[in-house]
Amino acid sequence: MPKLSPNIENRVQKLPKPSNYTQAMQPLFEAVSNAFYAIEDIYQDDVGSRGKVDIRVDSLNDLNNLSIEISDNGIGLDIDRFDAFCEVDTAFKKERGGKGVGRLFWLDAFNEIKVQSIFREGGELTKRSFSFELNNTEQIIDEDPDESWRGRATQGTTIFFKGIRTDEYADYFPKLASTFLRYFSAHFIADFLVGNGSKVSVDINGEITQYPKEISEMVVGSKMTTKTIAHEKFGALSIVGFTCKKEASTGLDGGHQLHLLANGRTVETREIDNLLGLKYLSSGEETELLFHGCVSGEYLNSRVNEGRTAFNISEKILKELSRQCSEQVKQDFLSDQIDGYKAERKQSYFNFVERYPIYGFDDVDKQLDKVPFHAKKPEDFAAGLVKHQIRHDEKRHDEIQRIIATLEQSEDVPTNFNETIIEAAKGIHESEQLALAHHVVRRKLVLEVFEKLVARIRKREGSKDDYHLEETLHSFICPMRIRGGTAEAASRSHDLWLVDERLAFTRAFSSDERIDKIIKEGGNADRPDLFIWNLAHGLGSIDPDKKEKNVDTSEPLKKVMVVEFKRPGRKNYPKPEDQVEQQITKYLAQLKNGEIESFDKTRVRIADDCVFHCYVIADIVGDLEQQLSNWETTANGEGRIRPLKNQYQGSIEVVQWADLVNDAWKRNQSTLSAIGLRRSEKILE
Repeated sequence: MPKLSPNIENRVQKLPKPSNYTQAMQPLFEAVSNAFYAIEDIYQDDVGSRGKVDIRVDSLNDLNNLSIEISDNGIGLDIDRFDAFCEVDTAFKKERGGKGVGRLFWLDAFNEIKVQSIFREGGELTKRSFSFELNNTEQIIDEDPDESWRGRATQGTTIFFKGIRTDEYADYFPKLASTFLRYFSAHFIADFLVGNGSKVSVDINGEITQYPKEISEMVVGSKMTTKTIAHEKFGALSIVGFTCKKEASTGLDGGHQLHLLANGRTVETREIDNLLGLKYLSSGEETELLFHGCVSGEYLNSRVNEGRTAFNISEKILKELSRQCSEQVKQDFLSDQIDGYKAERKQSYFNFVERYPIYGFDDVDKQLDKVPFHAKKPEDFAAGLVKHQIRHDEKRHDEIQRIIATLEQSEDVPTNFNETIIEAAKGIHESEQLALAHHVVRRKLVLEVFEKLVARIRKREGSKDDYHLEETLHSFICPMRIRGGTAEAASRSHDLWLVDERLAFTRAFSSDERIDKIIKEGGNADRPDLFIWNLAHGLGSIDPDKKEKNVDTSEPLKKVMVVEFKRPGRKNYPKPEDQVEQQITKYLAQLKNGEIESFDKTRVRIADDCVFHCYVIADIVGDLEQQLSNWETTANGEGRIRPLKNQYQGSIEVVQWADLVNDAWKRNQSTLSAIGLRRSEKILE
């Protein structure tokens, strides 16, 4: 009667091909797993004390001549087991999760395969020897044990692999002993951690590594208690936890690990660093420790693929399973350390909101629930909260729009409308507070840096790096050698509000630019430190993209501000051109009745009756104190002021650096106090 006949070559060809080290070593792992099963079959509860697997690897760096020998002292290939070996897709190990295809991976990976086994038959030890070949007619070629035997004298099985057969395996099979051992350890780490399996010896070119000793020496303390969780979707899952030295995760992605097992064998290992949050664990004096958990259950047993290389479970479900197990680990295994981490994380969040108040739009615990558990750095908090912040603001915006629509369109206003208005006003107020706090925190940092920079330059008293520090001070207030209203200036921030609050948003300025580049005709190479040609621009600003003007530039300029910075602490002004009044009037002479290039390349005239507001920021000491001896003092008694005379209208005011800094602090003090900030120790007097 006709029957279906297997096509072994085609069956092997269709097996999944490796794409990483672990998958390339899977045929070897299958052989080692078979050895474990054979030992369990004969020794049962005594596996840990009596079971032994010896692995010998030669020519690892020459895959054409690679030689691997795997020898166990298990039950051997007796009649039942040999019959199962000869049957493709056998169900012999079904109850253990075996799919009956492991040896097909051997055919896919290796050029030559030989099997030698000693087993008991009728109470007597019997030998079996054969080669295993990839073809469709005869795969098992019996050999005479007496001629082919290589010295085995005790019960058990030895498998010989020779040479890598295909490029798919050659591309990923480890070529270094260290790599081989890393991935071997990683694959069987669950077996070795539990510690009740066979002893394994791996000999690579004479260098021997012993398991589970190699792994057990990495375990700190005793095995953690096994925990079983009941889940609606995943059923009963058992977790066995271990605290290990960080070397236990060598070759694995990440540090903390969950090993997902099927029928007692590791199928997949997943790093859970972000789920635990902790970088390291500690135990007594031991630090930099990592968690390894072995997870098993019927849900996993029933969903492993035929090669036991992966689960037939979507990545989304596997992530959910890992999250559930990690939550249980945090609760049952690591509660004390997790509590400590949560306290540190909460403090980090407080520090974050203190620096970036705009993100403090909800209760602390609610905010922390919105970001990943591993979030502890400012960028992590911000990344996790920004979408919630946008939703929060959008929701408030929509509520306000509904209120406006009700007021504009509805004939009847609901009786409880006042409550809606009050709630909306409260929300607007909260948003204003957050935005203002964010702005004020930034200003506080600017003021602190500015204050310390001025103090630093003053302290140097003419040292060699003064010029560098002076440029730094100027650039801090306003970038040097640029003109406002240009694309370059639009991309550069300034802090002109330190000089005058009206200048916070101005773009109509030049900074340390030659006068002959500012005005259309005339001028020389003199460089006013800061030249602002219309305060109205500062109040309203201009959109450089839309080119919209809110100031009529066809009219001559009526106001101009000129600011000159003198080094803090400077005492010597020996040259005639160092005279403050002479320097300022020299600038004005070149500017008066000229034309400057404003936005849109338009020319703006300076009116004959233009008022010039001139400021010199300096310390009134040394020669400057003598220069200004007959000037009027300012209202606070510290600065000096003199009206411009003859053809110039306006004034020159000398402001001391300490007053500039302190006045900026005073202008911001009320908002600083409102959000609980205060000035650092005052250092400028």
